[in-house]
Amino acid sequence: MNYLRAILIVLILWTGALAAAYEPAPVTYVIVGVGMTLLVLTLLLEARIRQGDPRQVVVGGVGLLLGFVLAALVLAILGGLPITAGLVSSGTLVSTFAVAVIVLLSGYLGAAAARAVTYELVLFRQPDHEGGTRARFLVGEKSLIDGRIVKLAESPLLSGEIIIPRFVVDQLNQLAASTTPMDRFRGERGLDSLRRLQQNRMRAVYIREIDLLHGEIEGVLDYAVQHDARVVTHNPEMIREASRRGIPIVNLNDIATMLEPEILSGDELVVRLVKQGKEKEQAVGYLENGNMVVVEDSRADIGRTVRVAVTGIHQTRAGTLIFARKRDAPVEGTLTMVEGEPSGATEGVGRS
Repeated sequence: MNYLRAILIVLILWTGALAAAYEPAPVTYVIVGVGMTLLVLTLLLEARIRQGDPRQVVVGGVGLLLGFVLAALVLAILGGLPITAGLVSSGTLVSTFAVAVIVLLSGYLGAAAARAVTYELVLFRQPDHEGGTRARFLVGEKSLIDGRIVKLAESPLLSGEIIIPRFVVDQLNQLAASTTPMDRFRGERGLDSLRRLQQNRMRAVYIREIDLLHGEIEGVLDYAVQHDARVVTHNPEMIREASRRGIPIVNLNDIATMLEPEILSGDELVVRLVKQGKEKEQAVGYLENGNMVVVEDSRADIGRTVRVAVTGIHQTRAGTLIFARKRDAPVEGTLTMVEGEPSGATEGVGRS
């Protein structure tokens, strides 16, 4: 496709240059300028079509043709009426403008109406392996920045189409262009998740325009209702509103919590100690899920990876606080822990 696009551009530019060279008149320059503008618009339209849903492109084209047919019927009717016959067929500038407006509006309305009912047509629904219709998952900005949606999409647990609102892509691009390092990192991470989703050949990923007239949350939820989609998010406000409206939600935090291995007293863990605890001789490390591990009599081992035995577990609003004692056995890979301190982790408390 790239070489065809290059040939098209070269031919149009060459034709325009020849026209300007052999007919150096203002009208020629205007025509060449219009042609270059149409070329740019065509390339932009092609880019949007490639990012969109092919079903909507096909149905939109059919709707456009039907709109033109409707315009021809309207003009034929108007041409047969004594009151409007002169206006439609007089050939004046006003007549030409009126005909152009009727044709363009009819084509636009036909295409818009056809695209609006794309997913309601059984012909264009994609069946899954069980004979039903394929599920749709609407993914937001925070889920892309979080990154866990990529691993979930690579598993059979998330079977269906992934839909990403265009405003989410725009927000990620703005974050990636930010001068603030944290915002830039979040934007780049979200865009990287988007690229990895699009590279997954087992999962169809579409970027969609969403009406944000009533706000982002309402727009996303309205789209989910209209297209029978589930919303993948861990935004508390969106989860509350979706629950109120009865819209299915896939909460990444709930899935992660359900899949966490259960830790009991006496279990052995391997953890890297990263800082001092509040009590004397305590050291602190963290599990991969952010839960804090407070190890007794291990302050001298800060910066090292040690094997510990769980002595107690304390539930807090921020997560699970685990108390442990150091084992003297050498470290061999059983459960590897995060080597750094996660943001917003629970502060260490006293002994169990």
